[in-house]
Amino acid sequence: MEHIQKKAAEIASFFLNSLSRFDKVYIVSHKDTDGITACALLYLTLTRFKKVETKIIPQIYLKTLDELKKEIGDNLVVFSDLGSSFCREISEKFRYYIILDHHPVKNCKENVLNPHLFGYNGAYDLSGAGAAYFFCKNLYPGIKKYSYLAIVGAIGDKQNDPFQNLNLEIIKEGKGIFERYGKNIFIENVEDDLRDGEYFSSLVNACGTLNKADLGLQVCIQNKEAIKEAKKIFEQYDEELNTALKHFLGNKDKIIEENKERSVYFIVSDMKRSLTGPLSTLLIKVFNDKPVIVISKRNNLKISARGTKKLVSQGLHLGEALKTAVSRKGEGGGHDIASGAVYNGKIEEFMEKVDFEIKKQFKKRFLIEGEIIINYEDEETAASTAEAVNVDNEKTLKATLIESYNNKNEFITLIKSENIGTFKNVIDDMLVCIKSSEIMKE
Repeated sequence: MEHIQKKAAEIASFFLNSLSRFDKVYIVSHKDTDGITACALLYLTLTRFKKVETKIIPQIYLKTLDELKKEIGDNLVVFSDLGSSFCREISEKFRYYIILDHHPVKNCKENVLNPHLFGYNGAYDLSGAGAAYFFCKNLYPGIKKYSYLAIVGAIGDKQNDPFQNLNLEIIKEGKGIFERYGKNIFIENVEDDLRDGEYFSSLVNACGTLNKADLGLQVCIQNKEAIKEAKKIFEQYDEELNTALKHFLGNKDKIIEENKERSVYFIVSDMKRSLTGPLSTLLIKVFNDKPVIVISKRNNLKISARGTKKLVSQGLHLGEALKTAVSRKGEGGGHDIASGAVYNGKIEEFMEKVDFEIKKQFKKRFLIEGEIIINYEDEETAASTAEAVNVDNEKTLKATLIESYNNKNEFITLIKSENIGTFKNVIDDMLVCIKSSEIMKE
């Protein structure tokens, strides 16, 4: 913990030493509970030094950065609960920047506070609001009375089952602020209706989901009128969510049947794009033996994916799977246990790609792996070859995994083994089987 606090202090010093170089601070944050609570902590702190403008957005894309640059110019921009996957692009476009995030990092250098850089897991140990809190403590000691926002952010990102590591340190630090009851937490110095951490988190999330992020910010700083309005919004949001949830639970057997050959439960409809995230969070509690990916078909594909800690322990990393699957036709990424994406291609194409990526992840426990890939003239030949070869795969050795399938006109066999000798023998046998299958078709 000492190292991440030292880094937070260094970034705070950069902020103070740079004050004379810009006129305004822009806070760019994510539109969920974690992002809004992070933004609130930063707003409460940074307005003590400069004029501040907040921007709550669904996600960062390259186009988003270009648009922000035009508006921000050479002023300081603070990214909270997002930005880590665009460190290089941000450093190239913005003269003064700070990134306070907990998502997996890529090409990150100075002015970045992220638990992954200090050996922690941002999916469980610290939220974006937590990173913002560590930074703000160095600039405004009074922010400690708002430490509950860091924990509400953590609850929003499902980091309370149980609270651990850096999140737990924030709770311990806030003596007199928190009361713990199992995985939930109650907050002392807030409006009565917001004492329940789970409800507080849900209220803020509803504001963000229904494009009322500014209202969510006012809820965070205890504006009574904002809390009343947010309750009405939450009732509407909760009704829409429950209607969608009942629909999918009523079709549980159909969903299981449709996805029985896949590594994922795909749940697809024309639902509101804003519902994919909360639905995936609820549905993984029901369909918990495989990851759940909820897809809205409105406009381009809006995708939200959720897993479990058990699935992660078996090799699952949804952020990496989605990022690979949507490459060239979209944007995506996130944590091992939860991630999201948008995709501009066909839904069948996306489902094939992500299913393929997740199948690969679940087999990484094998030490040696390889692929046999053969391009046939048509999809039918590739499919029949995979079917024929799979019959021979049924009696494979325990220490070896073989899976044959087709991706359109491409025949693919995955071979993974714990033993190099077995691996070599299996490859030789597979090539013979494939050749035999081809001869039989002639």
